[in-house]
Amino acid sequence: MGPGFLAHVIAERFQFHMPYYRLEKKYAGKGLDLSRSVLERSVSRCGELLEPLHDALQKSILAKDIVFTDDTTVKIALAGKPGSSKTGRLWVYIDKLGQHFYDFTESREPDRPITIFKKFRGFIHADAYPGYDPIFLPDDVTEVACWAHTRRYFERAESSDPDLSAVALGLIRKLYRIEKIARKKKLKEEGLLELRQKYSVPILEQIKAWLGSAEAMVLPKSPMGKAVHYAQAQWDALVVYTTDGRLEIDNNRAERAMKPVAGGRKNWLFVQTLAGGKTAAIMMSLIHSAEAAGVNVKLYLRDVLQRIATETDVTKLLPHAWKENFEAEVEGRRNEIIEKLVADQRGA
Repeated sequence: MGPGFLAHVIAERFQFHMPYYRLEKKYAGKGLDLSRSVLERSVSRCGELLEPLHDALQKSILAKDIVFTDDTTVKIALAGKPGSSKTGRLWVYIDKLGQHFYDFTESREPDRPITIFKKFRGFIHADAYPGYDPIFLPDDVTEVACWAHTRRYFERAESSDPDLSAVALGLIRKLYRIEKIARKKKLKEEGLLELRQKYSVPILEQIKAWLGSAEAMVLPKSPMGKAVHYAQAQWDALVVYTTDGRLEIDNNRAERAMKPVAGGRKNWLFVQTLAGGKTAAIMMSLIHSAEAAGVNVKLYLRDVLQRIATETDVTKLLPHAWKENFEAEVEGRRNEIIEKLVADQRGA
C-alpha cells in the first residue's frame, strides 16, 4: 500500500470513524482483497512511523502557557474473552493555536496527566476532576474552571427547583451575553479583559452573593444543593477567566474535541488492543490538528508519510508548520497532475 492509499485508510478510520470491517467490505466491492487485519496492521505501522510527530505535538502544546484538557471513556477489548471489555480513557490537550494531543490510558488514574503537566507552568482549562488537584499545587499553575459545566448542574435542577434554577441560569446567560458581544466586536485580548472587568465581574459578584443565600434554602443532596455546592467549591477557578483576556469562559474547546471520540465510539465500539488505543491517539492528534490548521487531511497525511523518514526536524511536519512550509508545493504538484489527467482525457 502506497502513502496515498494509507492516508485514505487512516482518514476513513479516524476522521470519519469507519470501522475496519466496513472498510474491508468497501474495498472488496472495488476489487481489493484487503482483510481488516491487514488494514489494522498497516495503520499500526503508520502510527509507529508518525509517533515522533505525536511526541512533538505534546511538547509544542505544553510549551504554551494556556492548555485546555478533557477526557472520555473508550472500551478496550479483552484478549481471549470475546464480548468482554474494560474501560480505558482518552485524554486531550489543546492549545490556543488549535493543536491537539490525544493520549490513551488504561484507566482514569491521574498518574498520566500529572506526569504530562509536571513541568507545565500557566493556565489549565479543565473540569473539576479531583485527580487534577496535585497539578494545581504549584503557585504558577492556575486552574480555569468551566461555566458551561457549572451551568449543566443548574439545568439538571430545573425540574425539581425551577425558580432557583431560573435565577442561576439567567445570571449565567448574562455572562455568556458579554462573551457574545466581545466576539461580535472582535475584541482583542486587552479589550476583552476590559469588558469583563467592567461588566462580568459585577455579575459574578451577584452570583456569589446569590449562592450564599440559596445554600440556606436547599437540601445539600438535592440537585439544586449539588449545583450550589459545585459552584461554591469551584468559585476561585470560575472567576479566573476575568483576569486575563486570553482565557475563555468555559472548556468547550476541549469538550468539542471529545465529540469525534463519541462518534467513533458509536461506530467502532472499542479498540481491540492497548496498542490500538495508542495508534488511535496518534492519528486523532494529527487529524484534528490538521483540521484546526485548515489543511486537507488526506493530502497532509500522504505527504508526511513520505517525508518523515528523511526529515531531520519533525516540527516542520506538524500541521500548522507543514501548512507554512510545504502546503503550496504539495498543492501545486497535485494541481499539475490533475491538469495533466484532464488534458489527457480531452486528447483521448
